[in-house]
Amino acid sequence: MLDFGCGHGYVAMLLALQPLNGIRVYACDTDEECLDVLWGRIAQRGVKNLTAFHMPNYSQIYIPGWLPPIDYVFCSFSMSSLEHPDIGLPQIVKQTPSGTQFHFIEWDPEKSHTALDVFVPAARRIAIGDFKQLLLYSGLSIQHEESGKQPFYTMRAIKG
Repeated sequence: MLDFGCGHGYVAMLLALQPLNGIRVYACDTDEECLDVLWGRIAQRGVKNLTAFHMPNYSQIYIPGWLPPIDYVFCSFSMSSLEHPDIGLPQIVKQTPSGTQFHFIEWDPEKSHTALDVFVPAARRIAIGDFKQLLLYSGLSIQHEESGKQPFYTMRAIKG
């Protein structure tokens, strides 16, 4: 599993601690300060099946050659953080094998929340329709989507 744009690694840590045999989680981010927090949490908890690494560039995304083929990619609020999601997501998809499943969570620009509006203004969010187009453009088939009263939406897609 790859947690792309892991931040402090909450999703990566949750995944790594699941009682599943053979699970291996990789987490990457461009922010080394966030990764410092995650590296500390990995060491403190002695988590052996979670590897965090630095992704140095927002616009050119290269999955390291030492990573095994990825089965699942999790993107929690990370696509809208990319400088160019229309370049970045296709690069990620291109570097994963056919059948890789993608899970996305993104802030909905149509929804409002006091703290969210300050930290992630609506102009920095991707509208649901535009996000669907991005997934299709990147070579993914949408399997499921969900939005509701929450200030975010989720989509699940697969590389065909």
